[in-house]
Amino acid sequence: MADGGPGAHDPGMKYLTQAQLDRFNQDGYLVIDGFLDPAEVTRVEADIARVAASAIGMERNRGAFSLEKVGDESFNAEAPAKRPGMLRKIQNAVMEVPEVRNTFTSEKILDCMEDLMESDIYYHSSKVMFKPAGGGAPKPWHQDAAYWTQYASNQITVWIAIHDAKAENGCVWAIPGSHKLGLIPHGEIELQVQDAQIDASQAIPVPVKPGGLLIFHSLVLHMSHKNTSNQDRWAIICDYDCLPNPVLDEWKGRGIDGIDERGVWTLRKRAAVPV
Repeated sequence: MADGGPGAHDPGMKYLTQAQLDRFNQDGYLVIDGFLDPAEVTRVEADIARVAASAIGMERNRGAFSLEKVGDESFNAEAPAKRPGMLRKIQNAVMEVPEVRNTFTSEKILDCMEDLMESDIYYHSSKVMFKPAGGGAPKPWHQDAAYWTQYASNQITVWIAIHDAKAENGCVWAIPGSHKLGLIPHGEIELQVQDAQIDASQAIPVPVKPGGLLIFHSLVLHMSHKNTSNQDRWAIICDYDCLPNPVLDEWKGRGIDGIDERGVWTLRKRAAVPV
């Protein structure tokens, strides 16, 4: 269910309302329509397209660029591409695409994260997900925390729609409240949860309009279906941590200000609360 953007801020809140925070705590995810305005969406989309153009003709994964694979074998680097240059994702998106970096380090996104995390805010990782028309692969049921078991499972994922994300082109599906289940065992090559392990009947689609913000706890069970429509579904994703863990992205030599010698990128130190 989508909530509108922030109105008059509740006392002690920088971006969200108390009702939005309560919804997030209840469901484990929250949708905010219109987080990016149309001009911002256009800038981000154009910069992604500029960077993605370097993948034209690619037949194998290269660096941060991963292709859609025959048989939807997304984790098989040796599987052939569905077609040359058909991108599945750009990893390290904040490092690769300047407009994505601007979006995920902006004051308004950090205000929103501070309301949710009530802690210092550290950068964790990011990506562009393409899910192209006519064959973008499905993503099985999973919890993001399963990929980062060396960390405490309290990261928050921010997912921003660049194109209209709806059931027809593979929007996210989630199980409300599933973040309260804890980490469920994941298996197989794609680190996924089997339907038999969960109550998938509780899942609901989470459509997001262009510029809309989907925020979810790293323990929320979610998935997406294959995109068999004729409409692309691009999204940009960033994960934020409340602990000073090294970033997962390749950052050395990128000239990114704020990353220390440990690889920790502190995006915001929370002001001390008066006692």
